[in-house]
Amino acid sequence: MKALQTIMLSCAKAAEHLNLREEKALSFKQNLQLNMHLLACKTCKAFESQSETIKKMFQQHQSEATSETQNKNLPLIESIKGKIEKL
Repeated sequence: MKALQTIMLSCAKAAEHLNLREEKALSFKQNLQLNMHLLACKTCKAFESQSETIKKMFQQHQSEATSETQNKNLPLIESIKGKIEKL
């Protein structure tokens, strides 16, 4: 039982590993544990997918805001404020 606990992560630990993976590369053991957990846990797999979607949306927004700011010579804050007001 102790060996299984060493290999399998809790959902909280898996989420921590997913967030950590965004900042730096995981160790071989961490990566193996995370992948095994994701194979068994649909909830954490969905969390991973949602996190990736949010990351891509944020990167796209940053890219659009940066190009819009460069094109119109507006500060980035003004660009974001304008987009929020349009919502």
